[in-house]
Amino acid sequence: MDNSIKPIETHYDGHRFRSRLEARWAVFFNTLGIKYQYEVEGYEMGDLRYLPDFYIPSLDRWFEIKAKPLTETELKKCEEFCRRLDNENINFSILIGSPNDCAVRVGEFFGITEYVWEWPSEKYPDDCRMLVPTEVIDKEYYSRFLKGLWVVPDATEEDVAIAAIAASKARFEFGETL
Repeated sequence: MDNSIKPIETHYDGHRFRSRLEARWAVFFNTLGIKYQYEVEGYEMGDLRYLPDFYIPSLDRWFEIKAKPLTETELKKCEEFCRRLDNENINFSILIGSPNDCAVRVGEFFGITEYVWEWPSEKYPDDCRMLVPTEVIDKEYYSRFLKGLWVVPDATEEDVAIAAIAASKARFEFGETL
């Protein structure tokens, strides 16, 4: 007997998302008027294959969406993608949870909790790796993914809150559409 739990594929906005969580992020982007591409391209990287969840062309930004901490294999795929695509300039974030879970205020800023690839710099040289927070991976692991806040360009706090609420209220059961 197979005891695994699998996400429910969800149809929204002309896409077949692998999970409702990914569809909720699409609702979030749409509510903010951000045009996205879903699983635009898969990549082979030696022995690894990787298919990023979202790409936002206007921001030249990639997003990986997860409901729970990544496995070591998943995180290594994200790292290798960042290194191979454009190690120094790539904008790549891991978002864990729903938009409603990730929308937070940090001081005077309001945005989305992210775990962002930190490219090499004087502060973080190429060989600099930090202990990744346990929200990202379920074991001790050193990487260049750092916790950050994505302040959505051209969006007010109210815009982001409305989009996060819209995503949380989206219902996809029984063929319902937004």
